[in-house]
Amino acid sequence: MIPYFNRLRPAEIADSDLDVLLALGWYRMEQTIFTSSHVGLDEIYRVHWLRYAVNEIQQHHSHRRISNKNKPFFVSIEDVSSIHYSHQQLYSRYRASIDFDGASTIEECLFGEEGPSRNIFKTKCISVFDNEQLVAGGYFDVGEKAAASILHFFDPLYKKNSLGKYLILLTIYYLKSNGFEYYYPGYVVEGNSKMDYKLFLGKEQAQYFDPETSSWKYFEDTILIRQTNG
Repeated sequence: MIPYFNRLRPAEIADSDLDVLLALGWYRMEQTIFTSSHVGLDEIYRVHWLRYAVNEIQQHHSHRRISNKNKPFFVSIEDVSSIHYSHQQLYSRYRASIDFDGASTIEECLFGEEGPSRNIFKTKCISVFDNEQLVAGGYFDVGEKAAASILHFFDPLYKKNSLGKYLILLTIYYLKSNGFEYYYPGYVVEGNSKMDYKLFLGKEQAQYFDPETSSWKYFEDTILIRQTNG
């Protein structure tokens, strides 16, 4: 296929428009929305955008195990009006612990150079507390019937709690409770397993976007095998 990259900078975006763009393989970047067929890591890799039909997701043993492990924690989900200082501090610690590229700050990830005074997306914030200590945070955008995860981070000392996956489960629980139809976690990368954790919700239910037919197909392991022709 011919590699592509497109980016839009809308002044505003309606909930229904976000649903349409997500369904066409687009995704948020700061205060823009983009689509791409490839990503530059140590080399250039083909990417495959994922989605799940929320009501098709089945409860796996691993899902129950992660939820039970974190059951003592308090969870809140709220609209984003500003970035909490506790989130900023935790993200800074998380960012220092990872071995892959990421935004320097939450503000940079969500807003870019424009800052938090303007947000064209309807964003929700997840906070996970162990007593009064924030141990994980996440952000996801919601449209009319679809939602997309944007950023997850957690306390490195709680790595054994699988908090990154727990944040995805919390998002799914929220979406199911509020009648959403589709969840978009981002992309997986052909020939590179760093993003494969997004499949833990269930490969059987995962769908990937085929840009050549502009349609969604059920996931196959073969799409992760790197093709020499890109």
